[in-house]
Amino acid sequence: MYKILTVEKRDSLVLRLKTERDRKVAYRINVVLLSDEGWTSPKIARALFLGEDAVRDYLEIYQEEERLSFNHKGSKPLLTQEESKILSDHLESQIYVKIKDIQAYVREAFKKELSISTLHLWLQKNNFSYKKPKLIPKGADVEAQKAFIADYEALMNEAAIEGDPVLFGDSVHPSQQTRPAYGWIKKGQDKEIETTGARKRVNLMGALNLECMSFFYQDFETINSQATIEFFKKLEGAYPHARKIHWILDNAGYFTSDEVTKYLETSRIKVHYLPPRCPNLNPIERLWKIMHEHVSNNKVYGKFKDFKAALFGFFDTTLPNITEILVSRITDNFHLINPAK
Repeated sequence: MYKILTVEKRDSLVLRLKTERDRKVAYRINVVLLSDEGWTSPKIARALFLGEDAVRDYLEIYQEEERLSFNHKGSKPLLTQEESKILSDHLESQIYVKIKDIQAYVREAFKKELSISTLHLWLQKNNFSYKKPKLIPKGADVEAQKAFIADYEALMNEAAIEGDPVLFGDSVHPSQQTRPAYGWIKKGQDKEIETTGARKRVNLMGALNLECMSFFYQDFETINSQATIEFFKKLEGAYPHARKIHWILDNAGYFTSDEVTKYLETSRIKVHYLPPRCPNLNPIERLWKIMHEHVSNNKVYGKFKDFKAALFGFFDTTLPNITEILVSRITDNFHLINPAK
């Protein structure tokens, strides 16, 4: 659909766009105008944050009927209330990438031929939107999560009385490789970021105290039992007067090894293990996300030493100055992972 608009039609659409109050109609006008300028459907979809199917549907309707809204005409069959309920339940249990695949399901299940535009409208009216599914770890135990939260609340009460610190710990391995991430880019333009073949990474172990948002970390050549014990000693030195140092960790092998277990027998550190496959219960994971936002996302480092300098600069300089951000984004207001949903 390239340069099919006459000058008069284009001027009319531009004028209507300036005064159109219906956002849906405005989107369709934008689609038609951009297509007339030679934009491809994928490029229009990216610029307007629409699905490619929707863009092609808008163009097809306008090209055939010069229509900018989904006014259903003729005698095409629509779904009954019962059929809508069946389709809605089906779409909640299975994800379709393209509307044409939903169209095929409707054809098979109800023996009805619905147009893509009709189904698009049905999806909007029934509160379906085009978005990515949310990934969760396989096999997360809901009851184990609830038990941990109950134990955590009891631990915090005990620690408050005794004045003992409670820390969340983890290891992380940020790499020099560029991490593309969402960002504001001018409509109709692409933003290109150079990539490097570098795969070097830094191995860090960290401990976060939510009460005062203090963070301790150390980099190691390799994360193993010996590194874990070395970090234990660092924590003991950071809290020389604490009766106990409570450290909440996942079940990584270097945290549960015989060597580490033996060291803990005479240490002031008391380790509490998270349920398996439950990163949602470890607030330090959110700190790693903030770290990537400042250091890795959409950033290019030609030299590994520059990447390390940026990484350590974040922990040593930036982190102490963004406490308000940390407090708002890193909390122990846990949510449950429920694979049964």
